Amino acid sequence: MNLYFSDEEIQNSPSRKDGISFEVEDNLRRYGTEVIQEAGILLQLPQATTVTGQVIFHRFYCRKSLKEYDLKTLAMGSLFVSTKFTEPQRKIRDILNVFTLIWQKKEGLPIEYIDTTKQAYWDLKGDVIAAEFDILKEFGFLMYVDLPHKYILNYMKLLERSKELAQKSWNYLNDSMRTTITIQYKPESIAASSIFLASRILGTQLPEEPYPWWELFDTTKEELISFEINNLYSKPPAYYIDVFNPTNSDVVSPIITNTTTTTTTTTKNTATNTTT
Repeated sequence: MNLYFSDEEIQNSPSRKDGISFEVEDNLRRYGTEVIQEAGILLQLPQATTVTGQVIFHRFYCRKSLKEYDLKTLAMGSLFVSTKFTEPQRKIRDILNVFTLIWQKKEGLPIEYIDTTKQAYWDLKGDVIAAEFDILKEFGFLMYVDLPHKYILNYMKLLERSKELAQKSWNYLNDSMRTTITIQYKPESIAASSIFLASRILGTQLPEEPYPWWELFDTTKEELISFEINNLYSKPPAYYIDVFNPTNSDVVSPIITNTTTTTTTTTKNTATNTTT
């Protein structure tokens, strides 16, 4: 069973009740899910695993505040949990390596390796394990995610449309995972909306006679939410905001720096082939 949240729950999230504005929460949701996507690529994870991690991230912040749970730790924890419920799994050190590399690059810090002999490494590992436990406890180990991606290719075949339309739809679908629509609408509607948006951009006509094409998705025209996906592209690039100390936004990080220990792998292969 998929888990959905209403507009009211999104608008009155724990973060909003903690005084975080809609704009800041939206920015941080996009930032966190973008980093999870980057980490999934570096870890060579299937898209299904990465998207599941993004959905878990969105779900958690509908139950808990950004002021209560650090975004960076929760992003790592979300993807770590996802790898345990999908295939393939990744060791926690791989997760720490890759995310640390991403934070360092984004914040302009020196690229350094994790030193597993230092206490800072074990502290960070403990934080991610604690985040994993909090996620599982919050949702009672119900981590199932019905992904919209599985509908795209099958329906492209049924509609007998081009690979270009399929790829464009897939891209919109991936981008939509940065928004809360993934936890608000059924996956068929999200998939249909991505196809609708791609068809408009490419100027591709989809059949509406004798039956509208969206009925293949068990979706009504009113359930097409393409405008919400398209709205994503009018927003400024997401960036890190330290809600605990806003004056240090995009600078302060809980990740290990050269004042404590060394950090992370720099290539895809070394990130995924390390040992704990």
